[in-house]
Amino acid sequence: MVASVPRPDASLAGGGSGESVAAAPKASAFPSVDPAFPSSPEAGDDIDRLLAAVVAIKRQQRSLDDQLNALLDQLQQLHEHGEVDASFHFNDTAFSWNPGRVQFTYPEPVLALEQQLKLARRTAEGNGSAVRRHGRPFWTVKLPAP
Repeated sequence: MVASVPRPDASLAGGGSGESVAAAPKASAFPSVDPAFPSSPEAGDDIDRLLAAVVAIKRQQRSLDDQLNALLDQLQQLHEHGEVDASFHFNDTAFSWNPGRVQFTYPEPVLALEQQLKLARRTAEGNGSAVRRHGRPFWTVKLPAP
């Protein structure tokens, strides 16, 4: 049995859980507001509505993530019992099972070299010989624990 899960409004959805979501620019339901220069009391109301919408969507996202994880656990059990293949398509959607990220435990000589490299990096950062750059700016929105 497959549960029916409502789709969030794509125009309101943003990235989450550390994932980037690229989308074509859309007209916002919220006016562009420069919080450094609120022009009127209404500007503060616009910001409040914007923030309330972000919080509401993050709560929906958390709920959907919980529902999705429960369904993926069921799918994993089906795979373990041989009832579904490791790769298949359903309703134009590709499903692929992955064994997990490969991790290594290194011997002491390799760990010592790693410490030397970390020290060399800190030294280069401190003396300015390492070039500093920033990635794409982003917001992190964390809800209180349920």
